[in-house]
Formats: sequence, C-alpha cells, structure tokens
Amino acid sequence: MEGSVTLKVKVRTFPSKGRARVHESVLPMIGAKEGEALVLAQYPTVWDKKTKTVAVTGYGDAMVDKTVIMISPEDMAALGAAEGDTISVIRKITWTEQITGAAAKAGGAVKEGATKAGGAVKEGAAKAGQALGKSTKDIAEKVTPKKGDKEL
Repeated sequence: MEGSVTLKVKVRTFPSKGRARVHESVLPMIGAKEGEALVLAQYPTVWDKKTKTVAVTGYGDAMVDKTVIMISPEDMAALGAAEGDTISVIRKITWTEQITGAAAKAGGAVKEGATKAGGAVKEGAAKAGQALGKSTKDIAEKVTPKKGDKEL
C-alpha cells in the first residue's frame, strides 16, 4: 500500500497508551503530521476490513531509530505484536477525506453520465429535426397547388 512503512516494535520507555514515537523522518514518508492518527497492523498486511489494526497518535522524535516504532505494552497487546515484531504503519484517513474523495468520484461519474446523456439528446434532436424537415417538405408538396391546378 502506498504511504505504508514497515517498522520494528519496541516498548516505549515511558508507556502511554494510544501514542507512538517514530523517527521524525517517518511521518513525512507516510504523509502524516505531528499528532495525526496512525494505523498499525501486523506485517505482512492486506489492509482490508478484516485486518486487525490499532490506531495511535504519532509523534516524531529524532532520538528514535529510523527502523523502530515505540508503542505501549497495551497497544502491543491489542495488536497481538511482541517487541521486535515487524508491523505496517500508515496514516489514518479521516472521515472528511473519505467523504471528499467519494464525493469527487461521484461528481465525476455524474459529469460523465450527463455528458453521455447530453450527446444522446443532441443526436436524437438532430434526427428528429431531420425527420420533421422531411415531413414538412412532404406535407408542403401535398398542399401546394401544382401548375394547372385550381387555387383553393
């Protein structure tokens, strides 16, 4: 998955449930900012709805090794990971981002559908116009007196 990193689990020196410390260079790698939510899952990760995950708040720390994520024993237990295990880490996508993305996708689909419908209406109108023009001409020929006919 794009924006995912794999790190080794290490117990935090000062345990704090729901908080994770990573090297300050890791947060930009996954598109996260200081204090944003991160999602942790055991490696290798499929990232589907069945995947067991733990959400934590991520903090950058220059003193943490670049290959390590420091989490509390409670978070490790919730994840089913032990110290030294490899886990996957991604930035948690907010509801706002999910809704915005879905709305943009729906808007694109509506626009595409409207464009197709507009093209079909235009084509139908052109055909109807041609048929009407032909019918009008046929009627005009039938109602217009011919040379030598009596005027009505």
